[in-house]
Amino acid sequence: MASDASHALEAALEQMDGIIAGTKTGADLSDGTCEPGLASPASYMNPFPVLHLIEDLRLALEMLELPQERAALLSQIPGPTAAYIKEWF
Repeated sequence: MASDASHALEAALEQMDGIIAGTKTGADLSDGTCEPGLASPASYMNPFPVLHLIEDLRLALEMLELPQERAALLSQIPGPTAAYIKEWF
């Protein structure tokens, strides 16, 4: 289960990075990389695709039950990404 959550979180963060950087749009997400159970690529076509990604991120993080799983995952997030998200929140 942890690897599924890690994979979902990784995919969501990569999508968020792309959207934040302006290199991905909803159309770019139709390549089948969406995780089962997460929002469909078509739902990313709205004006605020980051809202779906944040919800996906929350769901993926909820799947991590052990504190060491969360810590291991947190250590893999690039510093600039973590800083930007922290500042944004």
